[in-house]
Amino acid sequence: MTRKSITGESRTARRARTPARAPRAKKPDAMETLVAANAQALALPIDPAWRPAITLNLQVLFKHAKIVDEFSLPDDIDPAPVFRA
Repeated sequence: MTRKSITGESRTARRARTPARAPRAKKPDAMETLVAANAQALALPIDPAWRPAITLNLQVLFKHAKIVDEFSLPDDIDPAPVFRA
């Protein structure tokens, strides 16, 4: 035997009526935090529309820096000579 709702509402109708939960606060991204901290330290006003592009360029810069850092050189290598014109 199945139970019927007194009001005649289906289970999905009751679920749809429940209030939505508040969205969770977004965890701050390390790059976004770094951009904001550097802008504050250097007193640079940054337009909010430019922040995603700045963050992306900083990510590319760190990716390239990692590649250079991981390249090992032998200990007997001398620095390249400096040529002046």
